[in-house]
Amino acid sequence: MFEIELDREGEENLYKQIYQQIKAEILEDRYTPDSKMPSIRKLAARLGVNTETVVKAYDLLAEEFLIYKKEGSGSYIAPAAGYKSNQDDQRLRILSSKDSSQKRIIDFSGKQYKREYMPEYAFDLVFDQFYSQVQGNVFKQIEFEDKQWFDFLKEMKAGYQEQALYYNSASELISILELFIKKSDLLLFESPSELGPFAHFLAQAQPREGQINSDKAEILKVENADYEVLMDYLRENKIDYLILSDEPVFANVLSWSISKLKSLFELAEMLKFKIIIYETYYLYAQKQKVEELLNSKFKNNLILIRELSDKVFAGLESGFVFLPENDYYEREADLNKNLLENKFKALSAGDQLIENVLSYYLEKYYLTKRTKLLKQRLKNRNLLLKDELEKSFRNIEVKCSQSSFYSILYLENDLDQKAFNKFAKKIGVLLADHSNFLVEQNSNQIILSTAALDQFSIRQGVIKLAKIYRQYLS
Repeated sequence: MFEIELDREGEENLYKQIYQQIKAEILEDRYTPDSKMPSIRKLAARLGVNTETVVKAYDLLAEEFLIYKKEGSGSYIAPAAGYKSNQDDQRLRILSSKDSSQKRIIDFSGKQYKREYMPEYAFDLVFDQFYSQVQGNVFKQIEFEDKQWFDFLKEMKAGYQEQALYYNSASELISILELFIKKSDLLLFESPSELGPFAHFLAQAQPREGQINSDKAEILKVENADYEVLMDYLRENKIDYLILSDEPVFANVLSWSISKLKSLFELAEMLKFKIIIYETYYLYAQKQKVEELLNSKFKNNLILIRELSDKVFAGLESGFVFLPENDYYEREADLNKNLLENKFKALSAGDQLIENVLSYYLEKYYLTKRTKLLKQRLKNRNLLLKDELEKSFRNIEVKCSQSSFYSILYLENDLDQKAFNKFAKKIGVLLADHSNFLVEQNSNQIILSTAALDQFSIRQGVIKLAKIYRQYLS
């Protein structure tokens, strides 16, 4: 706990250096609220300083409500930086009410749009480190069998050599899906979050009365993932594909017990439809149930899309598509060109550079560090968001998922989603696009994300959102 480096030759006091570096780590949401900090004696011994030096640093942190102390027990990370300060809370509310504060956009939309929300191990930083080492050798032919990224991919698809396709962009993933999804097919979503590659099959269609029509596919929306409701619906309606997501914004089929999931796959086998699972958060929340299904007799009814890089590096979209044996062999001629081994024999210079940087990223153990840091950060921010929403929107239900980039606020009244989002944006709050989640045009659900925000912005944003909601109703 705490990665502190002291400059003993510098002009700044050692206790201030300790205070500043601990403060920076706390404000990055690296630690769970109420986590116990190293004892003063242990930290002093580790850093090779006097205990009084650490005492002064801890005192400064406590004064700013970044930590709190328990008599006879030690020091702990505060529930949120500065959160206990009534003075700061009052200042924040005054700031949020001023016209000048409206110029700043507070982004609850959650859409990355190629932006990097976490500076630690960001792609450009890792690229700079990699490039400084290899320089002129960047575009040189490299034996990928010796590289970490290639080994990582081979391990990922171990046991599925004949069925796993690797894609390196959103367009490549869509090309693979187009081999299966036809214009006449009917796709059923279980109240999904963002549609990802499936948005391609919707054209410009908008939800109406629970049904979407487009020139490429028809999509029916199921309002919840209740086992009996969904199973009854599937028995009574013919579909070609049921699409499940690991994004737990709404009630999620993947949260069912494994026995219920197997019942669903038995029904798919009987009624001859396929189930597509789109795992976008695989590296952050691996689901053992999906692995079990992939290794079971039900795999011939399962198409698994496993995203590997988009949530690690904004803008990089690589992953696997695991295909049923029958579908694979029926389309073998079309699919051969996309096989992992062939893919790596014909990389463009740009693709090869990306693969090299990802290999470097793995070699430096950044993957483990980054996923651990992001999971902790999201958890802390969601806790703060939930607390702030409950304070500012009294008697309103809030759902904050544990492993997700999104949370749901249930308001007292239905809103015209499009009009409310436009109204909120004028006042400085950018909300998630309801149509990305198949939320009805008139709904009481507001989808929020903390991915782009620090603690101060979350608190300020909730205060402004509550104000916007009252103004909109009036």
